[in-house]
Amino acid sequence: MAKDRFRDWGLFHKSIVAGIAAFVLGVAVRAVLVIDGAFELKDEIVLEANTADIWPWVVENLKRPNWQGEVMRVQGLSSDVGRNRLVYWKRGYDTWRAYEVTTALVQERVFKAVQESDFDKRWWEVELIPEGACRTRVKFREVIQPVLYSDRFWFFRVEEERQQRLQASAAGLKRWVMYEKKACDPSAQAGK
Repeated sequence: MAKDRFRDWGLFHKSIVAGIAAFVLGVAVRAVLVIDGAFELKDEIVLEANTADIWPWVVENLKRPNWQGEVMRVQGLSSDVGRNRLVYWKRGYDTWRAYEVTTALVQERVFKAVQESDFDKRWWEVELIPEGACRTRVKFREVIQPVLYSDRFWFFRVEEERQQRLQASAAGLKRWVMYEKKACDPSAQAGK
């Protein structure tokens, strides 16, 4: 008959061993999950403006740095599909640039782009959804995939900070659109 090796251990010691085993298993599972992991951030706001008032702020290179958090400058000629730009970023004292390509563009509705830098790859999407006369829902979606495995593994440490940047971007867009907004004509919106 097999002898119980843990017979002399108390319940306390067995629970410690089980806790350590669960921790090691959790770290191993996380390590496997983030091998090709990317992290999705979302936010949305409702603006009392036409999509025509919001659209220039979403696509124009000179206007994006005014509201998009951590973006210092967007350098390029066009936002058409397949066109590329350089996006200059700044976080604290760190600065870097990303190569951005427009992947989808539906006039006054959807803007999608992919950015690649030395640190990460990002998929950026802004969607404008008209909800009535002079009212638009703006949805933001950003997927970030850090280049370094260690940055992907520890991304939960900065995920809240990145989400706050996205929320600040949404608030900045709202502030700029409301500042420059033209008088809203409900009959013009109804015709679209």
